[in-house]
Order: sequence, then C-alpha cells, then structure tokens
Amino acid sequence: MDAIFPSVESWWATMSAIAVFNLILLFYCSKRLKKRLPKLGDLVGGFRRKQLFFSAIYVIGCAFRSFVPASQIKRTGLIDFWITSSGMSRSVATIAELAFVIQWALLLREISKSTNDQRILFLSSMIVPVIAVAEVFSWYTCVTTNYIGTTIEESLWAVAATLTLIGFTLAYPKYSGAQRAFLTAGIIACVGYICYMVFVDVPAYLANWQAAEAAGKSYLSIGEGIRDCFTVWHQTRSYELWKYEMLWMTLYFSVAVWGSLCIIVAPAMDRGLKPK
Repeated sequence: MDAIFPSVESWWATMSAIAVFNLILLFYCSKRLKKRLPKLGDLVGGFRRKQLFFSAIYVIGCAFRSFVPASQIKRTGLIDFWITSSGMSRSVATIAELAFVIQWALLLREISKSTNDQRILFLSSMIVPVIAVAEVFSWYTCVTTNYIGTTIEESLWAVAATLTLIGFTLAYPKYSGAQRAFLTAGIIACVGYICYMVFVDVPAYLANWQAAEAAGKSYLSIGEGIRDCFTVWHQTRSYELWKYEMLWMTLYFSVAVWGSLCIIVAPAMDRGLKPK
C-alpha cells in the first residue's frame, strides 16, 4: 500500500472519488435495468427489482464509510466528529452487509428457480442466516474490542462465499453463452475472496487476538462497550495505524461494490439453459 498511497490523505481522497463514481454507476445500472425490465420475464424482473433495492443500500452504505472511514476496534477516524464513531460505522456496515449478502441469496434463488435445482435453493436459504450470525460476532468485537469476534465473523463470511461458490458450481454445467460466462466470473470471484479471507484476513485478526491475549489485555464489558463505541473516537491520520484498514477497505469499497452492481445487470438466468 505504501507505493500506491503515500499518505492516508491520498488514500482517503481516492476512496471518496471511488464512492462518487460508484454512486454514478448505481444510477446508470438503475436506468439500464429500467430499460431491460420489459424484456425480462416476471421471474427475473421481480428478482432484479429486489437486486436494485438491496444494491442501492449497499452502495450508499459503502459510500458513507468511504467518506468517513472509521477503525471500529481502534476507535479511530479521519475526522473529529460523532459520525465517525465505531458504533455509527458498525451500524451502517451491518445494514449494508446484510443487504449485500441478500443479493447473493437472491441470485442463487433466481438460478434455482430457473434450473429447478433444489440444492441451489437450499444453499440460498443458508447464506443470510450465516451472515446474520457473523454480524453478531462483529458487534461483539466492536463493543468489547476483543478480536476473537471479528476472527469468527470473517470466517463465517468465508463460509457464506463457499456456499455461493458451490451454488455457482452446481449451476455451471446447466448454462451456456453469457450466463455461463457470468457464472465463470462469479466462481473466480468467490475463489479469490475465499483465498483472501482464509490466508490473509482471518489470520490477521487471529494474530491480533493472540497478541492481545498474550499481553493480558482487558476487554470492555457489553455495557461499557456500547457506551464507548458510540461516544469515544480519536482523530488520527497515522499511516501505521491505518495501514491494514487501507488494504481491506480499498478492496471492499471498490471491487465488492462493483460486484454488487454487476448482479443488477447480469444476464437473465432463466435463459442460456442447455437442453436437457
């Protein structure tokens, strides 16, 4: 990250610009979907309207977090204002992340309804509950500052991505053309995401937890932590303190958002099916 962003300020400016770009893309995708809707069947059209709604929540939530970045566990932000509190950031993140994972479930449901594959339908029903549990662990870390919650949360995101990958893989042989190409891209994205979580993200949080345990760190109680995460924040632009956040936030608020938007305009999954 040092070579890409020489300072926290340059990174912040870049993320803010990407957020504006993503909001423009959201508007473009909504217009494109509106034009496509008359050509889509009732099944796919209904799913894509929902996709637009949940993608808008996710894109706007990520834009907010790009404009006012906050490190929830460290209680740090780039501006000295209550809106950068860990509790506020976590609240926005929870809503946005649930909306994003609902998109994954809706996409698998569209595929399952189109292919009549009950296995994919079952997978689609598991994803949102997994991430709902992950959000509870994320809040646990945000409140108590104990990294074990985030370690479990990120592990559960890897599980949700694995369920999605299995769904795409099951559907892959059933399609040809643009739909098959879309699934190929989805499979590659899932594999890349899972590898990042398993080999980079989860180990990083696990190492932080182990270091805190070794140092005998005292964690906040639930009551103390709720008060703390909404009322305590520290403005800092220290590169060392933001270095790891800059890595995952850059990927999260760009690539992940583009994935969310791509689902809106993806090929209709009730087409491109191979003859049985």
